[in-house]
Amino acid sequence: MTHHNRILLVALLLLSAFAMSVNANPWDPRKHITKVVVENDIEGRELAVHCKSRDDDLHLRRLQPHRSFDWTFRPTFFETTLFYCSFDWGEGVHWFDIYIQDRDYHICKECRWLVRRDAVCLTSDSNQACYYYKRRYGP
Repeated sequence: MTHHNRILLVALLLLSAFAMSVNANPWDPRKHITKVVVENDIEGRELAVHCKSRDDDLHLRRLQPHRSFDWTFRPTFFETTLFYCSFDWGEGVHWFDIYIQDRDYHICKECRWLVRRDAVCLTSDSNQACYYYKRRYGP
């Protein structure tokens, strides 16, 4: 076997090993299905929720207190998946980026969000992180 063929063989073996390690990665976005759950946690108020991404419009939903809706998707390989939602319970429209792949991908496979008057709270396992709304329109 010539020196050139040995280098080629080693390169092919390394490339094969890399390809197998990528396919075995449990966080590979091509295999990872994410579920987002949005729940109305505002007592006594119906919540109007409208969520979108660049490619998908999930349409307006009306949730009674402690009711939820959810959707599933596959995050992109390039970590650019973004879903944003508007929330209205009669005190103006509030906006929040409900799923940012770079923020949420390694935190949750099922991202459960509680919509409250002052913040939106992500609950996963025994952890909870609350975020303030991005902006608000109206009264």
